[in-house]
Amino acid sequence: MKNIAQDKTWVSFLNNNHPYSLMHWSIGGIHDEQKNVWLLQDEMTFQAQEFPTIDDAISWMRENMEDVTDVL
Repeated sequence: MKNIAQDKTWVSFLNNNHPYSLMHWSIGGIHDEQKNVWLLQDEMTFQAQEFPTIDDAISWMRENMEDVTDVL
């Protein structure tokens, strides 16, 4: 999953049949705020959690998401 996300700057997947995306976010906000973070976004509620690195995001996912399937 990490390699796909780094190659495309994003990856989508299911966790317990619930859709999520992990994506790199370099520009955000209404004023084009410069960022260099990875977002883990719930695709149903659009709630997102920021991580400073992809390794931090993957580590959090390993600890908190037990049934990751259908990596796209």
